[in-house]
Amino acid sequence: MGEGGKDRITVTVSPYIKEKMQKYVGKGKKFSSVSDATNTALIELFFRIEVLETGDSKESKGEE
Repeated sequence: MGEGGKDRITVTVSPYIKEKMQKYVGKGKKFSSVSDATNTALIELFFRIEVLETGDSKESKGEE
């Protein structure tokens, strides 16, 4: 386990993804760090997968 009780992982991304991240990561931008952006993206990914798996969407509840 790394500092702050967090595990460290290493990923490889395409130049396109790296360029996109640079647009949104840094001082005064949407994300403070690549780690922050990656964590947010993974949380969103897992949330969407779980919604699909459980059928827990607005459509299945009759909401619009």
